[in-house]
Amino acid sequence: MIVSMFLLVSSFTFAQFNTLMPAQPQKPESQARIETTKEEDSPEQKKGKNFWKKIFNTTIKSDLKNELDSLKILVKEYSHANNSRKESFQKMKDSLLLATKRRAEQKKDLLKNQSSQTLHDFMEEPKEPLSKIVMPLAGKMTVTSPYGTRLHPISGTKKMHNGIDLKAYYENVYSVMDGIVTATGWDSKGGGNFIKIKHFNRFETAYLHLSEIYYRVGEMVKAGFILGRSGNTGNSTGPHLHFSVKEFGQRINPAHFLNDLIRATHLMSTYHNTSTASYKPY
Repeated sequence: MIVSMFLLVSSFTFAQFNTLMPAQPQKPESQARIETTKEEDSPEQKKGKNFWKKIFNTTIKSDLKNELDSLKILVKEYSHANNSRKESFQKMKDSLLLATKRRAEQKKDLLKNQSSQTLHDFMEEPKEPLSKIVMPLAGKMTVTSPYGTRLHPISGTKKMHNGIDLKAYYENVYSVMDGIVTATGWDSKGGGNFIKIKHFNRFETAYLHLSEIYYRVGEMVKAGFILGRSGNTGNSTGPHLHFSVKEFGQRINPAHFLNDLIRATHLMSTYHNTSTASYKPY
């Protein structure tokens, strides 16, 4: 009997305490799904932030700027190398043309001497060939603005024109005589791209408003070598060649200089062909 009552009391007590235990709040199923989704999205977002890092291999703007600067330097170096190859090709072309012309002239002189050997007894030909003289442009030259005081086409004021302007639409520009390049670059006074050649420590010729230059300071050139191409750089109203000359450092009229060159060429040609004959048969 006592045992039965003890069991009844214990059962009743355990039931009371079990009823008073607080129930754990359960999260709604939808909210649990949302939290799970957020936890799953977090690595994806982190992966998205690292996407550009994997592509550009950089994390800050300064690194990206350095990459762009490096690309610019590579492009500039490639352009410089391309220009150097172009200059080398032009020099090689000039040398081949000059060598071909000399061989043709030597062959012509040889044939002429052989054909006239029965009529004349010629003196020995000079070992060093005569320096050729050429004009700065091929073909007929037209002076569009002469040497001297003129009304400047841009400023509209009277100024001294220290050279002559020759009509030339992006044409080859030639060295008038053998010489050495003394200056190249950009003329800050309005001449644009230019090149200057010193001839025999007496004359200096200058070629301005060029679009291209093929030689550098210190390089030797022969008469007829292509120095560059005429253009429209600097203070210019159209493509042309500005040609100027100095003699012993003093400016002279380039038109008179070119005419003197033509006369000297004819004189040397005449002297070379007539003074070598020492005997004529009756």
